[in-house]
Amino acid sequence: MPVFWKCHWLRRLPALVLFVLPAIAATAGATPPPTAVLGVADLAGLDRGEIVSYDVSEPTDKTLAAGLAMYVVAPPERAIAAVRNGVLLVGDPEVIAAGIFLPASGPQALEGFEFGPADLDEADALSEVEPGSEFNFSEAEIAGFRMLGRTLARASETEKLRLLSRRYREVLWQRLDGYRKNGAAAIAPYARSGGNSVDVAAELRTFTEQSALLRHYAPELQAALLQFPAQPPSAAASTLQWVERKVEGRPTVILVHQMIQPTCGGALVVVRDFYVGHSFNSSQMVFGILPYREGSLVFYSHSTSTDQVAGIGAGLKHAIGRDRLRAVMFARMERFRASVR
Repeated sequence: MPVFWKCHWLRRLPALVLFVLPAIAATAGATPPPTAVLGVADLAGLDRGEIVSYDVSEPTDKTLAAGLAMYVVAPPERAIAAVRNGVLLVGDPEVIAAGIFLPASGPQALEGFEFGPADLDEADALSEVEPGSEFNFSEAEIAGFRMLGRTLARASETEKLRLLSRRYREVLWQRLDGYRKNGAAAIAPYARSGGNSVDVAAELRTFTEQSALLRHYAPELQAALLQFPAQPPSAAASTLQWVERKVEGRPTVILVHQMIQPTCGGALVVVRDFYVGHSFNSSQMVFGILPYREGSLVFYSHSTSTDQVAGIGAGLKHAIGRDRLRAVMFARMERFRASVR
């Protein structure tokens, strides 16, 4: 009985039953269904195949968070295979390039990233970077870019782009190598004006600790993320990669850690952006796939930290930012659904 209630309560159940399951499950001491954990209210819409929203907590004044769920008529195995094959990136119009870090990879894994002629303004700004929100660098990284910038006064545009690209790849590699050896503790804070800084490690720890999905359905994965790079669960798969994308019209590189943990006939996927070149500080998404009716329940929670929503007018900034986040998430869910039909 406990196993049934923990893992098979979603398949072939009418929407009405899901309203009473939380009480039954609580009585039995079992994990409630994800619709209850998430607080999904529009169960009828879910069963019609609509993408429905649910609220996700925002633990700090810099956090934007949102959640979406949908029912797809595809078995969990097919949906999980799509995630493993990179469908969460495929078709994203903002992605310019991407690459995976294998266990034996060195700095050459980043050679696919290079500033082009269209990025000259970005490169010029890098050569004069200062502590602030224009870029996300530590004090030491800023000093390195400024030192290089002083040597580029007479360099051609081509040479400037080449040397600044190389320096940026060195910064990315140092951050990637530090993270894979020592986890979030190795993430150097971003230097801001006035001697302030952004503690990305603390943000990611908060996102992980406060995730109800991880706590209820994949506590081993939650622990593995908090303790990375300690030994993850034997069934979990861990991947490090880089993604170059346009964010607010500017190119940036994002360092990404993805972990997949099988659970309850499906899987939970965590995608953590542990370094971002600019515009936001960090983000973490939890993407779940579980058996439901004749297919799969897919749910997607996303938490992002950005300086842009704090301070004066924070309420309005959060509302606008949350709507934009949901729009991006909705498009990703639509692409995912199309890929598993």
